[in-house]
Amino acid sequence: MNNTPTFIETKEYKRFAEFCDACIKYQYMGVCYGLPGVGKTLSSRYYANWDYLEKQISYGGSESIGVHADEKIFDCHTLFYTAPAVSASKMTNAIGLMDSKLNMVKSVYRSKITGEEEQFTANSFEGINLLIIDEIDRLKLQSLEQLRDIYDQSNIAMIFIGMPGIEKRLSRYPQLYSRIGFAHEFDRLSKDETHHLLAYKWKEPGLDIQLEDFADYEALASIIKITNGNFRLIQRLFTQIERILEINQLTSITTEVVEAARDSLVIGVK
Repeated sequence: MNNTPTFIETKEYKRFAEFCDACIKYQYMGVCYGLPGVGKTLSSRYYANWDYLEKQISYGGSESIGVHADEKIFDCHTLFYTAPAVSASKMTNAIGLMDSKLNMVKSVYRSKITGEEEQFTANSFEGINLLIIDEIDRLKLQSLEQLRDIYDQSNIAMIFIGMPGIEKRLSRYPQLYSRIGFAHEFDRLSKDETHHLLAYKWKEPGLDIQLEDFADYEALASIIKITNGNFRLIQRLFTQIERILEINQLTSITTEVVEAARDSLVIGVK
């Protein structure tokens, strides 16, 4: 089974990417909101190339700086940060540390390929044009004010990712809200996009979907009904489907398999 599924650029992701590009172009604050599981965090990480970048800035000591870096490091201009339930000062320090580490990795790698002496600069957010803050709902006023201060002092765009209603909550803070130039609602997958995504998910356990086969068509329709376009739920459901196929040594996804997978999940409001 394939444990590294391919990210599929859906229409909703492309709309999100355009929203990010617009925030960068105009150096605005933006707010993106949507229901749990629709793909906000995954899309943010993909846009920032965070799976790659996070490994580059997670070095332990000076001897390991830039060890795994390559040319792609120079194309990384976005920081992704998940808001924690900590004090505002700790949050600011954590964001600053990510910025400094990325700057250091770029400097070390540049020195390695040019042979010139390392030129590290401590200028805040040099080479960074966007900061994405996920789970913004966790933050209180003091932390939001710290983010406003970062925005005011740096020539970077900033995007807040949160639940529906976060845009209304932010409107209670006029100084922050007046800086928000764009808002974007991240919607669930359409029925056609769900079909497209499931065609990929079907192949991950090494199976081929045959829509002319009624059993495959019936199983597909059942999955669409259960997940209702929720990206996270599709992922979780297929994890259970793969487990059931493996345990029972089955070679096809049927409605019975789908129902068994659903029964093993805790499914909330979609």
